[in-house]
Amino acid sequence: MIRSVFHQLGFGQEELLKPVGELSGGEKVKVALAVVFLRPANVLILDEPTNFLDLATIVALEKLIRAYPGMVIFTSHDQYFVKASATVIYRIVDKKLRLVESTDTEAY
Repeated sequence: MIRSVFHQLGFGQEELLKPVGELSGGEKVKVALAVVFLRPANVLILDEPTNFLDLATIVALEKLIRAYPGMVIFTSHDQYFVKASATVIYRIVDKKLRLVESTDTEAY
């Protein structure tokens, strides 16, 4: 499972053997995301998880979020990422949380 998640996030065999101190900033973000998704939890809260990620990793993150067995709550300014990942979308309007869209009728 661990290797599968790292592979989905774009890590090859060579990157898996690197010490964390030798990883780039983007690779360190990927490691942090992998750790979050691999730890047992019912709810994940992610703040702007696409920051510093390349397009391939963002697509992998979308898949991880959709496949996650628990609830994932995240904030993002990336409208495409939100549409591709979220089943329920809320927006803060006039200092109030408003339901914008739900694509999952079981979310209630």
